[in-house]
Amino acid sequence: MSAIRNDQKKIKEALKFLKSKGYYTDCMWQTIDVTDKYKCDDEDAYEILDLVLGTDCSDTFESIDIQADLMNIKRKEVSHG
Repeated sequence: MSAIRNDQKKIKEALKFLKSKGYYTDCMWQTIDVTDKYKCDDEDAYEILDLVLGTDCSDTFESIDIQADLMNIKRKEVSHG
């Protein structure tokens, strides 16, 4: 088995494991997504992805709230017991 095919198999298994633990894995990013378009190394590409994707999650939580509301899914009551 080629190294690339072996890597792809390992990645697929890792994603399957993460998904089984409740992680959303359907939209994954790689540094190559940046380096294919811009003249930078993997380190700079990772920093770009981190700044874009790893910053404030409040927009994501707001979008989740909006989508749940559109789907008529009610928020759980939080008990302070």
